[in-house]
Amino acid sequence: MSLIVGIRCADSVVLAASGPETMPSEDGLAPARQWAKKVRVIGGRAVLGVSGHDGLAQELTLSLERALDDTDPSDAAEDVLRSSIRDALAAPIQRTVAIHRTLQGLPGYGITSNEYVVSQSMVALPVKDSLRLYVQDPECSLTEITDELSYAAIGSGRAVADPFLSFLREVTWTDRQPNQARGELAAYWTVRHAIDNNPTHLTYPIQLVVMARRSDGSIDVIERGDREMAAIAQVMESNLESIRKNFLAEPRGVGSSSGGSVGGGGSGSGPAQRAKEPSSKPTRKRVPEVRLKLEPPDPSRGPSSW
Repeated sequence: MSLIVGIRCADSVVLAASGPETMPSEDGLAPARQWAKKVRVIGGRAVLGVSGHDGLAQELTLSLERALDDTDPSDAAEDVLRSSIRDALAAPIQRTVAIHRTLQGLPGYGITSNEYVVSQSMVALPVKDSLRLYVQDPECSLTEITDELSYAAIGSGRAVADPFLSFLREVTWTDRQPNQARGELAAYWTVRHAIDNNPTHLTYPIQLVVMARRSDGSIDVIERGDREMAAIAQVMESNLESIRKNFLAEPRGVGSSSGGSVGGGGSGSGPAQRAKEPSSKPTRKRVPEVRLKLEPPDPSRGPSSW
């Protein structure tokens, strides 16, 4: 299980990932844990995050590296570049699926788990004068993360990450792209939130990689170390404390025993008090009374009349 979060910022792209991934094991044994990083830097030209088996991730990395050698992202047409990236990421998956289908059912192999062939990828790379972020789903279709949404999540932790990212977007950068600092904070905070709420499936340490463009047009790819991550965690805790204080503060405009409600009114006349008192008494519907009169049987008419 894994989680990778990508955020397209105004001047950079940020990718954050959870720690080592767990993979299913045969015969009911404990799941195996892969200690490889989920985000890889490809020759300083691209950043690739893969949610899936690590052996497949290695093949995807090599395939994308060869595709970038053959295609210059800074000069290629948009449709040519997208097709090149899609084909490079799809080829290893198609080969792996074909191999597993061939082996399925043979003695000693049994039923192949889908966990070994299902994969999702996230690619950040410079394209002409901009930095782009693409997501490839398990069906190998490629989707660009645009300025309007500006974030994406892949992996088993997506169900937890997506709502939290939406919340941070409303609070942090609303309708515009975040700057790099806010992007790093949001990506780190989301992955940490997902790990803390899914300790069985997601683990530490968190990996954070930034692709940024300098003023001279050159590209920097930086992986944050322990010191930088600790500073981001401190900023996160500071923001959490501010949120707690705001929520714990007594809200204004709510009626209290002192009678300080909005719109006037004395003690006990605020909206909180009025909410407790129903506007009118509930009415009961009367059920018509029905009485049954039972007369004793007539002995002269015999038992059949009973």
